[in-house]
Amino acid sequence: MSFNVIDDNNSSHSIQKIRNGLKHLVHHEGYWSYDIFVALSTVVFAYWITLISYRSLFSPLSKIPGPWLAGVTYYYEAFYEVWLGGQYFKRVTQLHRKYGDREGPIVRITPDEVHWNDPSFIDEIYPGPSRKTNKPLWFAERTGTPSSIASIPDHSLHRRRRNALNAYFSIASVRRLEPIMKTFMNKMIKRMEQSGKDEEVVQIHRLFRACASDIITMYAFGECLDYTDKPDYGSSYFQATDWFFRLTHVFGQMPGLVNRVQRMPAWLIRVLAPFLSPLRYRQDWWISRVREIRNSPDPERVKTTIFEGIFNSSLPSEEKTDTRMASEAQLIVFAGEGTTAHSLTCCLYHLLANPNEVRKLKVELNTAIPRVEDLSVAHIDNLPYLGAIIQEAVRLHPGVMARQVRVSPDVPVVYDDPRSQKRYVVPPGTVTSMSPLDTHMHPGAFGDDAYEFRPQRWIEDPKLKGSFMGFSRGARNCIGMTLARREMAMTLASIFLRYDVYQGQKGATLELYDTERTRDIDADSDYIIPVPKMGSMGLRVKIRS
Repeated sequence: MSFNVIDDNNSSHSIQKIRNGLKHLVHHEGYWSYDIFVALSTVVFAYWITLISYRSLFSPLSKIPGPWLAGVTYYYEAFYEVWLGGQYFKRVTQLHRKYGDREGPIVRITPDEVHWNDPSFIDEIYPGPSRKTNKPLWFAERTGTPSSIASIPDHSLHRRRRNALNAYFSIASVRRLEPIMKTFMNKMIKRMEQSGKDEEVVQIHRLFRACASDIITMYAFGECLDYTDKPDYGSSYFQATDWFFRLTHVFGQMPGLVNRVQRMPAWLIRVLAPFLSPLRYRQDWWISRVREIRNSPDPERVKTTIFEGIFNSSLPSEEKTDTRMASEAQLIVFAGEGTTAHSLTCCLYHLLANPNEVRKLKVELNTAIPRVEDLSVAHIDNLPYLGAIIQEAVRLHPGVMARQVRVSPDVPVVYDDPRSQKRYVVPPGTVTSMSPLDTHMHPGAFGDDAYEFRPQRWIEDPKLKGSFMGFSRGARNCIGMTLARREMAMTLASIFLRYDVYQGQKGATLELYDTERTRDIDADSDYIIPVPKMGSMGLRVKIRS
């Protein structure tokens, strides 16, 4: 056995040679000098120290309660949203509890965003059209529809875009849509009847999404992809849509990424992200339909779609491009299929879990609509308990989970905290927000039973609507809420005029199957849309004929 002896002199000599080589390298022509490297490092370090000092000590928001880290860096939010997966909504709720006696009303949650949990302050954050209200630039990145009506930052441009579409979502327009709704709801009922004959257990949200998608797509384009008739209810497309929503927080942290993804050629999508291919096919379908509608020699073709209002409006030509129309279509379809189906699913769960509520509903339905063939929008508009059921389901399970962000560009937002007696002045240009789920669970507005499904509360106290944010509020509220409410009402009426809750009896019935509220219905993650716990199969219903 032998040992190698290390010569300290030789070792020191070798180290010195390495140092000289590195020094020669950084000073060699064509490379940055060591001095420049040190200077740049110092500048970057000084910049971050200055920025952190400003945000934590001198910013107008520095006096607002909240964790120090959330106030100095956006990575605090990114950790919960990207790394943990849509979990910041839970953390924000915890922060309100931490910085208040019970539900702290005001918290700083990012360097430039202040969040409220005070239902009495809703109208100050979400004013009507008379006060200018913008949205932050990054909101368009997160939605995945940067050119749509919902994402545009500027108040005035939003109003012009919205005015071009308002008429197509009025009560009169929704009533004209009734034949389309009834056509696809009849298809839905036939699928349910067949499942009943086979005594199948159905993931009912798939059927609801297919039906809602066909209705809104037919309304938007005058044709659809007939998901209601497909054996799998178009599941590959909806899975791709879910994946797209799961990328929203990544899009929000990486500006420009969503535009790059949407502009990728289809073959590259198939290579890099095959799970998004069905959605890309759908986006291409939207664009081709917009071009066909625009270029059709038949003047009646455009009148069968919502695009008539945009094409015939005073909006400039850059507001009528194929790309922008496709983005608008994507928003309308996403909202019309996803949020409506989610609310319907949650509504059905609570009704099947509370047979007494179904009995009250059936009495109201059978009194107003003796024959199912007579069902119409005019009938359901006058059914208070059906309306209360929908309102309560949307309160407990809003279809849009994301914080409703706004920016007051001209005037400050002034808040007097009723607990601390402090006045907070939030300067113009600051992002302000509230969360529908937090507001809807506020004990000060909805009592200690806020988590319970109790439709009667809306009839007992009509003033509760002042604390409701299920379709957002103010000048930028959901343009499609009139359609959504009536589509949900028509769907529930169609079902419960035919079916009852299974309690051992014969006949057409529906029964909950292995469904738990906390696992399968309640939101566990926020990806703009609510997502239940991982592994959940959603609401499952056994149908009997």
